[in-house]
Amino acid sequence: MTLRTVRVPEEIEGPFRDAEEVVSRYFANASSNPERGTYEISGERYILVRAASLSVEFFSLVADLYGPGREREGDQFARNILFDLAHAIGKSDAQNFHTRMGLVDPIARLSAGPVHFSHTGWAFVDIDAASRPEPNDNFYLIYNHPYSFESDAWLGAGKRRLFPVCIMNAGYSSGWCEASFGITLVATEVQCRARGDANCRFVMAPPHRIESYLEQFRQAEHLPDSERAAHQIPDFFARKRAEDELRRAHADLERRVDERTTELRESNEQLRHEMAERQRVEQQLRSAHKLEAIGRLAGGVAHDFNTLLGVIMGNAGLLSRRLGDDDTTRPFVDSILQSCDRAAELTRQLLAFGRAQPRGDEVLDVNQIVGEIVRMLRRLIGENIDVDVSLGDGVCAVQLARVHFEQVVMNLLVNARDAMPAGGRITVQTRTEELSPLEAADIGALPPGAYVALIVTDDGIGMSDDVVARMFEPYFTTKDTTSSSGLGLATVYGIVRNAGGGIKVRTTPGAGSTFAVYFPATRATPRTATVSDRPPATVPERARILVVEDQAALRRVVAEVLRAEGHEVIEADDPASALAQVVPAHPPFDLLVTDVVMPGMSGPQLALRMLADAPKMRVLYMSGYTEDETLLRGTSGLGGVSLLVKPFTLDTLTKRVRAVLDEPA
Repeated sequence: MTLRTVRVPEEIEGPFRDAEEVVSRYFANASSNPERGTYEISGERYILVRAASLSVEFFSLVADLYGPGREREGDQFARNILFDLAHAIGKSDAQNFHTRMGLVDPIARLSAGPVHFSHTGWAFVDIDAASRPEPNDNFYLIYNHPYSFESDAWLGAGKRRLFPVCIMNAGYSSGWCEASFGITLVATEVQCRARGDANCRFVMAPPHRIESYLEQFRQAEHLPDSERAAHQIPDFFARKRAEDELRRAHADLERRVDERTTELRESNEQLRHEMAERQRVEQQLRSAHKLEAIGRLAGGVAHDFNTLLGVIMGNAGLLSRRLGDDDTTRPFVDSILQSCDRAAELTRQLLAFGRAQPRGDEVLDVNQIVGEIVRMLRRLIGENIDVDVSLGDGVCAVQLARVHFEQVVMNLLVNARDAMPAGGRITVQTRTEELSPLEAADIGALPPGAYVALIVTDDGIGMSDDVVARMFEPYFTTKDTTSSSGLGLATVYGIVRNAGGGIKVRTTPGAGSTFAVYFPATRATPRTATVSDRPPATVPERARILVVEDQAALRRVVAEVLRAEGHEVIEADDPASALAQVVPAHPPFDLLVTDVVMPGMSGPQLALRMLADAPKMRVLYMSGYTEDETLLRGTSGLGGVSLLVKPFTLDTLTKRVRAVLDEPA
């Protein structure tokens, strides 16, 4: 028996013959009752809707709502609404049909979809022989809709489109197949009759694999590079997926902290009966281990969150650029960007606590910086608090990022101020100390040697033993939670330990506290680079840039921003595809923008491969984990390294790219 309502490869015709019999039986029992305003098929109520009202006329309605000059925004809004709606309807229709007709086998469920599609008037389905309709991660479907209702609506209206128009066809079919196989699927139209193509052609696959399948399709069809922008991959329900991912990460963090706490409790039981002095030393070690474990967890979560935050910040920034000053939605976008800035600051504090910040290569004059900060903070500290400063003679320099050292000084001063709500005195001292092995071990298992000590003393309320045991834990605070994040001392701890130093605390309840911070001393002197020594820029304003990032959403944001700046941007989803497909197909690039850690090959490895053939190419790395800077600086053959820390604003991205392009190769 020849198939009537669908065209498929010969080897899979069997299930579709069965599907035609099942679907035909379902639609054979149809009745219309205009007196009651009902139309029923097999006892299920249906409605008839004009095809044009869900396509060309819907786009026109949305365009009128957005108004002149915002056609692109209106078009994107209409596409998103129609795809999400059709995907949900297709999924719901499939589940209902499978239940009513008793379909259990995944192949039988999927086969009913194209036949049902034809009976309901959406389109005729022609499945390509290259398809792999497997109920697993290898699912791949390429198919035509010769008589798509959406293309017919646009052609009937005498209108041509630059982009494919069969949005609901893609959404409904992917929703049906997703319900049939129980795997997440997405479909996108790669050719469309409404823009002059011979067919309405679609590719369907799991979201994380569709980019590679589309690249295979473009190569197989010998399509030009301009076709890369001729389709859009729907990212439906993206917010829900991001929330689910954050929820899973949070649950995993709580589980790992509970496990570590249990281990520490068991260790405490084993050590309870040791000598008093031994118990004091061991307690220091346990506290350090606990903070390091929490720090690693905090740093890991902050790293993953930075990537997600970069996508949110980037897309919100793009949206902000497209909104007028008087747009009613601008306050909401501004609120998103402000929240992103606050979230980015929190992740920076978590990374500092987790010792995921690079030590930096600045040689700092300790006395100069302490003096500047005290002068700046005197008014903030308050008139009821006296601040005495004693800067030691001949104090050595320290090697540390200036912003981190300033953060340590400011956090200690603010903490001292908060310990004296009724006023008092703060003493700030600096001096160089040569620590003996016993003294260095007592501070925090430090090696003996020369250290620069920063000592902040207050005569405030002091701390109990319980508070001292937890004072460096993130989010632990004795203050009002509305006025303190609980990250101040945790940040100090992370920065000092990452710099190879230690902290010694002396405190008595009701009699004040002393924080003595020790940094390894250095005899090096600061070196100031002069701008006049730089050669002039050799890269034109419009550069050729390769963007390699395995997170598709972030990659699209970066590419769109750089294209808006006038650059020629080529994208690759991983180093392997960049080297195998993208690089051979293009002339040498002026700049490589790449993530540091990616599947199969790292960003530095990719850069070395490309620099071998293009030694004048610049490289800009992106990472949500700033410890990568330390790793990058040790990469042989890369020279100076530029790192863009996630999340970043669009202005930061464009300025950093320009700065790297202006650097000598």
